[in-house]
Amino acid sequence: MSTTQPASAVGPYARGAGRFAMIVGFIIVLWWAWLLVTDDVPDLYTRPVAMWFHIAGEITTAAILIVAGYGMLAATAWARKLYLVATGMLLLVVIHAVAWYGSHGDFPMVVAFCILAVLSVFFALRAEE
Repeated sequence: MSTTQPASAVGPYARGAGRFAMIVGFIIVLWWAWLLVTDDVPDLYTRPVAMWFHIAGEITTAAILIVAGYGMLAATAWARKLYLVATGMLLLVVIHAVAWYGSHGDFPMVVAFCILAVLSVFFALRAEE
């Protein structure tokens, strides 16, 4: 029993969703790497345990996005289900980011994360077509 579908069975929306998931996953990893290398995580000193759990949650979300995106591009049988889980995790990350940036008065970042949420839902719906 094969875990892949024929290339013709993979629609353009599934491929787009896979690319989106991989791009967002890599951006999350790069973003945290940048913040940690530049020592730009003030909560890491005031709330270290909570912050490390937060970082671990976001890196886990990124890893699952990357794996699900790869699976979507490779047309594996498990990819659509994992993609929905990854999208749900991403939406939780986005909700937290909107709350954090909103409480700090950073309106452009709130708008950026709201756009990311809309795109996440758009691709999740399209991946199911």
